[in-house]
Amino acid sequence: MRSLEMSGSYPLSDEAIDEALTRTSPGNYALGYMDGDTFNVFYVGRSDSDVRQRLHEWVGMLSRYEKHASSAKASWGVHRRGQLPVDAPALARVGNAESRYTHFAYSYARSAEDAYAHEWRDYDAFGGSHGLDNETQPVSAAG
Repeated sequence: MRSLEMSGSYPLSDEAIDEALTRTSPGNYALGYMDGDTFNVFYVGRSDSDVRQRLHEWVGMLSRYEKHASSAKASWGVHRRGQLPVDAPALARVGNAESRYTHFAYSYARSAEDAYAHEWRDYDAFGGSHGLDNETQPVSAAG
């Protein structure tokens, strides 16, 4: 089973971020949605200097791609194998308030290099560009 090796999940809000993350440090994060008690990861990332500040930048951010709108909010995410229900919303409506990331998980890293290595592990474990919203694979700060 895929494991983030992170603390969380927490609601993706400024208040929850400030309560959970208490220091300035490089680190990693995952963004997604809750489905009951399960945290569904749709984006993994890192900060080479301040993971708390980077998470604040994601508060209220819309999901990057239509295919990863919250399955709890978008009925086509639940019905991938069959026909869409008659009352399914049009795909053009995905970029609304209901397709925002709602939860996060995080971990601190000892260095930017460690954060980069952890981001790659998570990126691969959760399906890379096929399973995540990430636009590109992880890139080191140097390149």
